[in-house]
Formats: sequence, structure tokens, C-alpha cells
Amino acid sequence: MTPYESVIGTLEAELTAVADVFRGLTPEQWQRSTLLVPVDPDLPKWTVFELAGHFDISIGLTRMLIAGQEQAQPARDRTSFFINPRSETGPVVYGYAYTMVEGKTPADMPGVLGETFTKTVAEARAVPPSLVGPGYFAPMRADEFVASRIVEAVVHGIDLARALDVPYFASPDGIAVTAAILDDLLGRRTTGQRPAGLSDDLDWILAASGRAPSDDNRLPLIG
Repeated sequence: MTPYESVIGTLEAELTAVADVFRGLTPEQWQRSTLLVPVDPDLPKWTVFELAGHFDISIGLTRMLIAGQEQAQPARDRTSFFINPRSETGPVVYGYAYTMVEGKTPADMPGVLGETFTKTVAEARAVPPSLVGPGYFAPMRADEFVASRIVEAVVHGIDLARALDVPYFASPDGIAVTAAILDDLLGRRTTGQRPAGLSDDLDWILAASGRAPSDDNRLPLIG
């Protein structure tokens, strides 16, 4: 198995787990609030419904990269994708979630996500890892962008589990890839290594993503 095939397989496993959770939600669970705090704290928190909208756009960006294939030099990779000011990107990401669910109902979303996830994986497998397309912020290779989607699936899968008060369901491979990217991100944004008390990869992801408190002033790395 090539590294690219392994990355796609890991993303597929994460998306399958996410889709399974969304597919089994009750009407009440769709309306539960997430714990995510918007950049503007006066705005309402996403519900699970809006979180589903975010999954749709964040994973679907892979399809946009592939469709927008271009002759360009990659300007970002799986780690530098996450180097951006939250004060600028946060409001945009927040609003996109509402845009994606506009005109839809919770009953629609399992089908919407199933289609987006399935087509994303199939289209990623149909192109070479070296394909370059628009990676939202800058041109990226397909393999690097797909790897960044594992972080999205794992971290927002944690958000989904927290909103529903159920155990985390990320796979060991998904956790390992995400933790490695966050390790690299720490090294690029500041100095040193992850705190010794966060040797467990899942604990590290929770702290580095702001999903668990930390007294390390370098954290969180992503919002």
C-alpha cells in the first residue's frame, strides 16, 4: 500500500464512523448544542445540525481541489494548512456551516454527508497524489490535502461525540495521523515539543485543539 492509499484509507475509516453516528441521531440529538465557542462569543454555538454542515463543506473541499486541477506549485502542505489567524478564518467557517444547511432538514443530512464522503474518497483514489489544485488558502497537492482532512474528521468527530455525550470514536490510525500533524504544527508555530504530560496522542489532540484545558501557553494550536 502506498502512503497516499494509506492516507485515503484512514480518511475513509474516519468518515465512515462519522457518517454512522449522524445516521443514528434522534430529532432531539440534532438540536443539541456543540461546545464550540465562535470567535464572536455573542453568536450562538453550532448545533449538531450546523456541525454536519461544516463536515459537508470541510470534506467536500477535497472534491473542489480535484476538480480545479491546475499547473501550480504547492504553497501549503498538511500542516501549514492550519497556520492561519482564527480571527479571520473563524467567522467565515462559522457562517459556512449555516449556509450549507440552509434549506435542508436534519433528515436530509445523513444522505448529504454520505454522498459527499463517498464521492470524496472515490475521487481522491482516482487521481495521483501529486495532483495540485486549490486548497482553500493556496495550491496544495492531493495527498497533503487529504491528510489535512483526517485532522478535520478526527477533531470534529470529537466535537460530535462531546455534543452527544458519547465516547470518542476516532480510529487509532486517525488519531496517530492527527497527532503527528499537530506535533509538526507545534514545531512550526513555536518551539519545543508537546508537554510531557500529553504523551497520549488523544490527550494531545484534545489539548492542542482546545477541546481540553491546558496550562501550556502555546496551546491551543487550532480552534
